[in-house]
Amino acid sequence: MSFTMKYTAHPERKTSFTKAVEGSGRIHALIAKGQPWCNGFIERSNRTDKEELFNRIRFADSEERRYQLKLWEMEYNNRRPHQGLKNQVPFQVYRRDYPLHAASRGIT
Repeated sequence: MSFTMKYTAHPERKTSFTKAVEGSGRIHALIAKGQPWCNGFIERSNRTDKEELFNRIRFADSEERRYQLKLWEMEYNNRRPHQGLKNQVPFQVYRRDYPLHAASRGIT
């Protein structure tokens, strides 16, 4: 099951994301507008992205925004320690906790 916020100009139309989720046999559950606490994990991630990337850089265009977001994701997952992981980097935890999966992807 996937959860997203229900913010769209035409709520009766399915987005390409919703179509892809449903096409894979999963359910796309929507969270009611004005209730972000229902999906705290995503809201916390969005807040971190906003505070540490989007509020710090003024993007020239959408291409630069995508590029900077990709760089930020690489920093966030590969170099930035996380308190929730006992100040470890997510990538280190992934390799430690899922060695077979990491090896099958060529990650050592």
